[in-house]
Amino acid sequence: MKLLIFLFVFIALASSSLALKNEICGLSETRDPNRTVICFIKFTSWSYDSNHKECVKYNFGGCGNSANIFNSKENCEKMCLE
Repeated sequence: MKLLIFLFVFIALASSSLALKNEICGLSETRDPNRTVICFIKFTSWSYDSNHKECVKYNFGGCGNSANIFNSKENCEKMCLE
């Protein structure tokens, strides 16, 4: 029984190590996923797409952002890719 518990805990810890390098990389690029806030400024930024496991260009409007916004692809990859 102890071995079974140990294996379960080991598998849980191992799978969490396969998760995102940084938890902010799993956030939506905006805190407003339904896009109800209209922002008129457009900055080309980068955001990590955890579904496709890559950094993608994002037109950041200047408001309603989350921590998953980076000023360069290199910064995005450094923070989110292993």
